[in-house]
Amino acid sequence: MNPELESLEFGTVLGLIASFARTAGGRALLADAHPWDGRAGLRRLHQMELEAAWRLEPGRFPVQPMDEAFDQLLHPTGWLEPAHWRQFRDGLRAMATLRASLAGLDWPEPESAPEGVHLGIDRLRVTAELLPDPSPLAEKLAKSFDVDGNLDPMRVPGLAELHRERAAAFQSVQAKLQKALRASPDAFFELAIVERNGRYCLPVRSDRRSLVGGLILDRSGSGATVFMEPMDAVPLNNAFVEADAAYREAVVAFLRALLAELRSQLNDFIRWRELQAAADAALACLRWGAVCGGILSDCGARLCLLEAKHPLLLAAVREGLGLEALPHAVVPLNLVMEADRPGLIVSGSNTGGKTVVLKTVGLLWSLAASGFAVPAAAGSAFPALPSLHADIGDHQTLVGSLSTFSSHVVHLKAILADAQEGGLVLLDELGTGTDPKEGAALGIAVLYALSRRGAWVLCSTHLGDISRWALRHQKFQNASVQFDEEKLAPTYRLLVGQPGQSRALAIAARLGLAKPILEKAESVLGERERDWREFLQELEAERLRLVEESEQLATMLRRAEHDKDILAQREMKLREDQERFAREAQDRVQRVLDFLDHEGKRLVKELKQQAKAPGANPDRLGSDANERVRTLQQVAAAELSPLSKTLKPSKPAELQVDDHARHKGLGVEGRVVERKGDRVVLLTPNGRRLECRLGELSPIGAKEVEKPKGRVRVQVEAEDIQDELNLIGRASDEVDSEIYRFVERCVGGGARFARIVHGHGTGKLKMAVRGALKGHPGIARVEDAPQAQGGAGATLITFR
Repeated sequence: MNPELESLEFGTVLGLIASFARTAGGRALLADAHPWDGRAGLRRLHQMELEAAWRLEPGRFPVQPMDEAFDQLLHPTGWLEPAHWRQFRDGLRAMATLRASLAGLDWPEPESAPEGVHLGIDRLRVTAELLPDPSPLAEKLAKSFDVDGNLDPMRVPGLAELHRERAAAFQSVQAKLQKALRASPDAFFELAIVERNGRYCLPVRSDRRSLVGGLILDRSGSGATVFMEPMDAVPLNNAFVEADAAYREAVVAFLRALLAELRSQLNDFIRWRELQAAADAALACLRWGAVCGGILSDCGARLCLLEAKHPLLLAAVREGLGLEALPHAVVPLNLVMEADRPGLIVSGSNTGGKTVVLKTVGLLWSLAASGFAVPAAAGSAFPALPSLHADIGDHQTLVGSLSTFSSHVVHLKAILADAQEGGLVLLDELGTGTDPKEGAALGIAVLYALSRRGAWVLCSTHLGDISRWALRHQKFQNASVQFDEEKLAPTYRLLVGQPGQSRALAIAARLGLAKPILEKAESVLGERERDWREFLQELEAERLRLVEESEQLATMLRRAEHDKDILAQREMKLREDQERFAREAQDRVQRVLDFLDHEGKRLVKELKQQAKAPGANPDRLGSDANERVRTLQQVAAAELSPLSKTLKPSKPAELQVDDHARHKGLGVEGRVVERKGDRVVLLTPNGRRLECRLGELSPIGAKEVEKPKGRVRVQVEAEDIQDELNLIGRASDEVDSEIYRFVERCVGGGARFARIVHGHGTGKLKMAVRGALKGHPGIARVEDAPQAQGGAGATLITFR
């Protein structure tokens, strides 16, 4: 395998992916994959399209291995055991289903495919259509063998009769020997029938063999037992031996013929297995994607990793490889590199994860370029890279007489010789192993040369000179692995745009190095290095400030969205209340009209009857009629009085900019910041802008508008209650509209509290009151009144 890929542990992951294949052919296809094998696109198409069909119909593409049986078939003198026949029967059945499923797929060709060239799943479909159907052979094997792969003679013509003759001969000889056992039980150590040299006989005691008589076929090692065939069983044994030989010859002849038939279709088997291997490899890729929770990444002009993780750090993958679980959660990698700035310098503390960043990028690109899923979020993408070079790890070797620095130089020389435009170069701990100044100078020269080649470069380093150089170079940017200052431990999170500190002294202190040593080390540090460290600390403080502000803005945005939803709900409730009030008003007016019409007709009728009566006094009748009309007017006026008060137009408040006001319906208070004719914009204490009509506001004093300080419970005294509604004696189904008008009057008048007296009674009236108050946008809290103000017999309302 390519050494660069090996340093990224590509082979380990590839072996795990291959292990998901069920056939040797599928594993071989996957084990040979690499980013430049030319089959990555095809493998990707297979995955995507097979997945679509697989999800629609699980189990549609079965794969049953036939590897061991096929190896026996290839051997000229190979013989098939029951396990091999079972493999062929099950494998050919699955192959028939797989072929039919693939041949039945109807996928459109990619637009990029030349005419007559089949790609992706369509290539498998065409291959399946051209192959012969293995169903007849699979069914023949299924009819001839049982579930364990043993030949079932009763299903094979010609063998059934021979099998019955053999069974009959066997029963005859067994019956004769059982009779001999019962006749002389004292002649045997145990009453059993045994087989010697293909003939059935009895184990007779040597000192009592005269009781049985017959042919001695064998004797035990001790000589105490002789195996005798009674004389009257000899002809029966002869018949059984002949029947058994005839049956065995027929079985061997049938199996030889069947084996020859399989070998005659050897070319078909090879093509079947090639199709099976391709489908098996694609399905194995799907299983890998499910295990790593990965996606098939896009190909684009930039390198973008979202929520990416190194495969060997995933719990499910480590379990599959038999590795121990990690002691901490895996921190995902988020990284975006544009084509006009393809260089990244990663610095930071030891054991902070710099090398993991490089390996993750390199390994995930290798997997994606090979057509495999990568553990990353949707939207992740890689550029098309023509080459990959990596210098990762300590290549020191005593055999080759190479020091750490020398080995790095040898690798850098090879990389500089082979690096291509658009290729990926990974350099771990650039400039290490020698004098820091000279190492940094050499590292900067290498990075400069690679940038001129147009390569994508990811480099990790502890050398501040390299990080400072990247600040001035337009094609490079800095990044660092985050460090927890309080815990003095790395967080493994990559921060792009900011160089990091090695934290060597801080880590040494955490590990218990003596304080005088650390103080001496601090004094030895040059002024330039201290300034650089202070600069980085200031950058980190600024980053933390920006993160905090970003979180605060996000919180404010969420609150604004929540307030917007609440306002929309209140507005909807107001519209519903307005519609309900309009219906109730219409019903009330119609009832009054009906009442006046009915009573008017009755009054006219009564006056006519009284006028016809003897001695009727017209003056008296007129006076009575006027009195009755006034009574009707009073009743109608009383009924319509609440409605007329509500509908009575009110003069809009005279409000100017910077005046304070309260929305009558919503109970929201604020300052007028804009007015255009009848339209007003109210700025609430929490920063929201509420646009409404002038007539919907009532002026209030500026001191009343205060930002809420939190939830405060107030003990309400009797004199604080500004409004009260007494419903004692009223029916529970008649109070809804009156409660609604009472609450609206309180809200419009700016009341802080109100009380509705309903008494104890059966509790129905109290339930009706609470139901009418539920959900009103102007009410903050509904509860029982204090004991001195009625207790449970009254409801206390606190308005917003």
